[in-house]
Amino acid sequence: MSTDGPASEPPTAELRDPIEKLDAQRQARRQNLLVTLAWMLHWVLRMGLAAMLLVYGWSKVVLMQMGVGDYGDALTQFGEMSPMGLLWRFMAYSPVVQCLAGVAEVLAAALLLFRRTVWLGALLAVADMTVVFLLNMAYDVPVKQLAGIMGAAGVVILLPFLPRLLRFAAGRATGPALLPTPIPWPRLARFTRWLGAIVAVVAVAGSGAVFVWSAQGISRVDGPLPGVYRVVEDAREPAAQLAEDDRWQQVAFGQWDYHDGRGRVGIRYANGDFQGGTYRLDGDTVTLSLDRIREGSQPLGRNDYVAGFDLTWEELPDGRIALTGDRVDIVIESDAEARYLFDRDFSWDPRPPINW
Repeated sequence: MSTDGPASEPPTAELRDPIEKLDAQRQARRQNLLVTLAWMLHWVLRMGLAAMLLVYGWSKVVLMQMGVGDYGDALTQFGEMSPMGLLWRFMAYSPVVQCLAGVAEVLAAALLLFRRTVWLGALLAVADMTVVFLLNMAYDVPVKQLAGIMGAAGVVILLPFLPRLLRFAAGRATGPALLPTPIPWPRLARFTRWLGAIVAVVAVAGSGAVFVWSAQGISRVDGPLPGVYRVVEDAREPAAQLAEDDRWQQVAFGQWDYHDGRGRVGIRYANGDFQGGTYRLDGDTVTLSLDRIREGSQPLGRNDYVAGFDLTWEELPDGRIALTGDRVDIVIESDAEARYLFDRDFSWDPRPPINW
């Protein structure tokens, strides 16, 4: 005898909903795990980029990376400079430009360290490193690849925030702020929320303090010797051939003492050769440590000394300086033309341009 009524569902249908829910939960957990892992890698990348930016940024702020304009460079001719040397001298000549470039990098690093400003720090880092990469490419600075990698890292860090930035640029609602969440556990996240901010402040201020302390060793050389000079008297006879004449023609003593009591020195010889190095003052004695003579396009690193000797110096009543020592017995006087670049001051008032 049959009974009318709804047909009974297959037994498997009763299990379908629980199984689908379980699969959805597993998929959600996998997605959450992948998202958390992505944010962790994102955190590692932005910490690494921030650290590099702090190193390069602070070194510019305290004028350590490119240094400052120095009389010791006055005798280096334009054609003798390497492309990188030209860029370094350009940046060193204007401490304001070098310092502001460093401030832009330090600011990008500081913004990267805080969750709410990561997007702005990444945006500024991309702009900073794009300029640095182009300069490194144009002036043959060896760290082209590093600058490119740092710029690419900024782009990767910026990627999660791009949709909001594009909506903002289009004048549309951006929605709630996107905050990186490398730590998914609420209790630990509440603790690290404040700890991370404190560490960020300490990292920025501490790294700055280290560089400021390191820069304290840079000071001006005391006395009348720093300057650019031409030789006006020489006790030695000239060589038979000009190409063999190794008498001094010009000499430049730098005005900056870098940490170890040494300043930079440059010597131009009568035969046209140029030799750089460092010097140290000790009373009326000046100790020279000279690099190899520059020849063609040979690589030349600083502190590659090949000669060292002592000279005695004396300021004469007329302001000129006498130098005596090994194969040197000369009188030098200040060369205003050779140091004009360093002596020309800033003027807000219009004045005749000098462009040479």
